[in-house]
Amino acid sequence: MLTSIFKKDKVLYTHFFKIYDVKGRKMKLSGIVLFVLFIWTMINPAPSDYMASIKAKYMLHSTDNVFDYTVPLISAFMICLVFFNNYKNKTHEFLSFYNPYHFNYLVFYRWFMYVSIFSAGAFICGIFYYRHVAFMDGTSLLLSIRFLPNIFFLSALILCITALTKNNYTGLFVMLSYCIVDLLSGGRLFKIFSIGAHANNFYYSISPVYYIVNRIVITLIGTVLIYVGCKKSLSVRFKWKR
Repeated sequence: MLTSIFKKDKVLYTHFFKIYDVKGRKMKLSGIVLFVLFIWTMINPAPSDYMASIKAKYMLHSTDNVFDYTVPLISAFMICLVFFNNYKNKTHEFLSFYNPYHFNYLVFYRWFMYVSIFSAGAFICGIFYYRHVAFMDGTSLLLSIRFLPNIFFLSALILCITALTKNNYTGLFVMLSYCIVDLLSGGRLFKIFSIGAHANNFYYSISPVYYIVNRIVITLIGTVLIYVGCKKSLSVRFKWKR
């Protein structure tokens, strides 16, 4: 009886800040981080000759690394923090046991909430970051939205690995290893699977088709990762004591 009632109760919506984010600390932290990022973009905008430079096949690492690597990394760290206690205290076993579906929507909703916050915040920051290149027009929107697959991919990667191994540190290790290797290799090792498409100027230094395929592949892999992560987060083993 109690189990049935619990399953029908929409706990996520009615008790979110009591169960998952006490006093909204993680939500507030996300807001503070994005505010700091916004201040940074206002102080350090991209150069006005940005478009001319990338068309000349220059690789502007100092300009694009911020949104190619730094912002997605911060988002992934926040996802790790959001789910940290779940796997540290094995709370995931309790939450998974009472999930009535074959897909862990509770995990997905929580992941999606914070990824959406960072995506929206990064998009707004990107508009002001490239304000000397273009502002509030089609070019401005494209310059800002092109980084979102990186946030989506890294946030999905850390959640998937964490859910598969039931260990936060393994998820962090795999995610950080991927980022460091990709950054140091200039995207040459992972190639089409690299998140450094802008810092390494895939669009002009390789080809527009290669760049577009890279963005699609990163998004599709991220979708698969989050699906697997939410499915595997239900795989728990309980040790019943008699």
